[in-house]
Amino acid sequence: MTTKTASWRILAPAFLAALALLVTPAESAEPGSQETLSMVRMIDFDECEPVKIQSKIMEVRPDTGTIVVAEREIRGVDVENGDRRIRTSYLNREGKPEPRDSFRAGQYVLVEGILHPDGYIAAFVVQEIERPVEKKTKFKPVELSKKGSRKVRTGANAQ
Repeated sequence: MTTKTASWRILAPAFLAALALLVTPAESAEPGSQETLSMVRMIDFDECEPVKIQSKIMEVRPDTGTIVVAEREIRGVDVENGDRRIRTSYLNREGKPEPRDSFRAGQYVLVEGILHPDGYIAAFVVQEIERPVEKKTKFKPVELSKKGSRKVRTGANAQ
């Protein structure tokens, strides 16, 4: 009986090692493989709504090839629609083509595309823009604004 136990102790690891050599390992992910997964290849335009966002880039995700603007994931598009091909255009401030890798967190961009039902935006155009100028409104407390609008009459003008 000790011989059978000893033989299994030797044969089991040898069998597992041989099995591991026969099984083909999973293909390792290439650097661009995640990026192609995030690229939008098919769109049902009837289910999507057009969207236009002007905001700051919050995050750039080079591993997936997406950017986050206004808390929305922005994905590139490469779709054939009938006889024409639609691809995402990445543009600089002058409107000239720019590589996607040149965008970084903190830049202001204009994103035009469609809002997909899954929550991401399939972008047709991503263009760097100047920081939008916000109108500054001065607020006064209500008490101070009332005092400024009243005229106090004194003396002979009080009648």
